[in-house]
Amino acid sequence: MMDIRNTALSVVIAGLLSAVPAPTLAQEGDLADQAQAADQEASKTPPSPFMAVSEVDPGDKKIQEFLDARGWVRGESDKNPAGGTLVVASQAIAADPSTIQFSQARVIATEEAFLKAMGELVSQDSVDIGVSLADRFMKDDLPEDVRDTTSMDALGKAVAGRAAELTVQSMNALLEELGADPSGLPEMTVAERKDLIYDEFVSETTWRAMGRLSGVGIFGVIEEVGGDGPVNNGRMSVVVVRSDRFSEFGRQLRTGDVNSAQAISLDEIRERLDPQLREGEPMLGYFGVQPVVDANGRYGLLSFGTSGPQLTRGNMEEFEIAAEMEAAREEAMTMADGWLAQFASMTVQGQKETTRRKLKQKVRETRGDGRTEIKTSEGIGRMVNNILKSEANARLTGVQTVGQWDAVDPATQHPYLGYVKYWSPGTSAKAQGLDKKPEKAAAENTESQGQPATQKSTRSTGSFGSW
Repeated sequence: MMDIRNTALSVVIAGLLSAVPAPTLAQEGDLADQAQAADQEASKTPPSPFMAVSEVDPGDKKIQEFLDARGWVRGESDKNPAGGTLVVASQAIAADPSTIQFSQARVIATEEAFLKAMGELVSQDSVDIGVSLADRFMKDDLPEDVRDTTSMDALGKAVAGRAAELTVQSMNALLEELGADPSGLPEMTVAERKDLIYDEFVSETTWRAMGRLSGVGIFGVIEEVGGDGPVNNGRMSVVVVRSDRFSEFGRQLRTGDVNSAQAISLDEIRERLDPQLREGEPMLGYFGVQPVVDANGRYGLLSFGTSGPQLTRGNMEEFEIAAEMEAAREEAMTMADGWLAQFASMTVQGQKETTRRKLKQKVRETRGDGRTEIKTSEGIGRMVNNILKSEANARLTGVQTVGQWDAVDPATQHPYLGYVKYWSPGTSAKAQGLDKKPEKAAAENTESQGQPATQKSTRSTGSFGSW
């Protein structure tokens, strides 16, 4: 009986389906015309007048991928090289990749990114120091939003506003704590007192923070260039790590107080560096000073100097080419030396009284004309760097050139050249005559190579050493 019902139902369904007329060729043509008309109408629709953030800002995706691949994290962590504090800063490249000026703009952007990172480190420390100082004299009287700020400028203004309302005795005590002598101060208005407290507070906390700014190494460079969006010059990002262990390297570099048994030998460094020097292109990702360490705890300091010679085909005379190459080589050599000198000088310069006076004058000038040196991490980094440069007088012993390279950027076809310098307790001891064991010198030859360009590229280079 059930089989009869199923058969009858199938017959009915088949009959209904056969009653539905199949679409004719004319009808199918009409549907295709309608779809084509809809596509044409959509193409005529103007795009949104508003740009998405993703069109103008690449975000942190590539940076985070770089950190994740190495197990590193932002901030202080045992996962970072030497258990240090890691910060990442970026700077846009201020030239179009199609122009010859792009190569130098790329180098400058990398330096600017480093200054931002250095300023961020100083800003973090100076705010922490400032909040601690304020609590001692104001009995937790700072608003919570100010206490949680990351801006030294905002904290300084809040503290100055509160301090101007203190009694003369309390204000004098605060000024003494900030390193000022209140005994010879004239009668001042409330506004003048606020300005004085601001200058002293910001300069003192920044000066103390500079005392911690030692042992700073660059452990990664991330380059993002090209694309077809409205912002396509690209940007450079640097990964910076500060560690007390690196600070000890700087002390030895500065003083010459070394133990040659703790050094990675020149031969080992050359063996690890040579393949990258010969290839050329990998060297585009190294920048600044980078501490290196091996599995036995031996260490050294590598310094990378880079320049982009402005060479164009068909419109330069021979003497112009020679002059440009000489200037580029000199710039790269000077940069490599300068990074080592800065690394060696940071701790001692941050503790000198002359540094404090120059910093105080700089803060006073900034407040007076409304500039932004102390309102952004980049501004603070630039201000601190300028002061360090003016005070640096480190006499470095045992610095050796271990490599020279040149390469064509495969993404933009711009030429670059650079030098690599190395210092270790071993090279220092040898230069001082403390180590009589001769080390074999070798000249490095490089080969430049060009590769086809790409419309958009991302390149990242991590630490040279093992951490």
